[in-house]
Amino acid sequence: MKLAWFGVEEWLNPMDSLARINLGSSCVSALRMDELFRLTGEDEDAFLEEMRTMSLHYHHGDATGSPRVKQAVCGLYPKGGVTPGQVMMVHGGTGANELVIMSLLEQGDNCVVVKPSYQQHYDIPKGIGIETRIVQLRREAGYQLDLAVLESACDQNTKLIILTNPNNPIGVTLGGAELAKVIEIAGKFDAWVLCDEIYRGLDEDYMPSILDFDYHKAISVSSLSKMFSMAGTRIGWLVCRDEAMYEVMKTRRSYNTICCGIIDEWVASIALEHYEAIWARARSILLPNRKIVEDWVAQQPHLHLAAQAMGTTCLIDYDYDIESEAMAKDAMETEQILFVPGDYFDMPRTIRVGYGAFRDPQTLREGLDGFAKYLEKYA
Repeated sequence: MKLAWFGVEEWLNPMDSLARINLGSSCVSALRMDELFRLTGEDEDAFLEEMRTMSLHYHHGDATGSPRVKQAVCGLYPKGGVTPGQVMMVHGGTGANELVIMSLLEQGDNCVVVKPSYQQHYDIPKGIGIETRIVQLRREAGYQLDLAVLESACDQNTKLIILTNPNNPIGVTLGGAELAKVIEIAGKFDAWVLCDEIYRGLDEDYMPSILDFDYHKAISVSSLSKMFSMAGTRIGWLVCRDEAMYEVMKTRRSYNTICCGIIDEWVASIALEHYEAIWARARSILLPNRKIVEDWVAQQPHLHLAAQAMGTTCLIDYDYDIESEAMAKDAMETEQILFVPGDYFDMPRTIRVGYGAFRDPQTLREGLDGFAKYLEKYA
């Protein structure tokens, strides 16, 4: 199996600590441990005392996740009737995506992927020789999913439909009616649906999940990296209602995971049990910052936002005569300004800007001013 170069990760990982203006991050500003306890109201001293005598064996009762953390994950899906036995803890969202894709797809299958998306979703299937059919979101349509095109891409050999909701990198979101149509299409072809919901939570009322619908082949994956501001825990999860497929994935997980870190799961339990407080913090950072970015783009004659983001990043179109990868490399080399080139999502002449890492809005404003000054060279 030969995988393609992983553009986003291999670009950001070495550059993150070098950036002067970091517009590359897709995470909300990271929590500190003491802040986690203040937000949740949990007893930090009791936590530390219990950790002092904790057994450091593989796991505490269930290799697929501690009973506490799996129960806490269920709370994220109040309309889905999720039970702990349908939850599987994994190493981050990347672990969840890989586990589902590799467990489901076999030679002779095809999968249908809504792009742009996280690169795992289309290059893992391609890497194992699976026919991968692309449904492309287009700027002239405001990056809205054409459900008729999605249906026409499927046939009797379609095993899996893959999408991110909210979308990465654009941030556009499918509502309940649209997700219901995706489920209807999947049902016609007896296909599975993998919905990466790692950016879910910005909506202050309720952001739908693929699990809100009664379809046993719908699988949700997520992690603590984005809205939870805890990427360093490397805790992710998948929810699968189909018992037989759950067992298939559990077997594969034994080959590449065994169990997650027990301390990581313990910390994750605290955050997940109080997800409303964690998401409220995230919104308090994201919503004002998104408005700052939107206003800034509106003032730039060569930039354009085709859709409002409902995640932690937005995709900005531009009309400069330079490819986005070349621009990104030059911006880092000359000004230490970091963003993600749209080329790494196969979206030419676009850039992905993340706005969640800035706790202080003024720092974001100053960073965007610096970016605008840099862009003058291309005008």
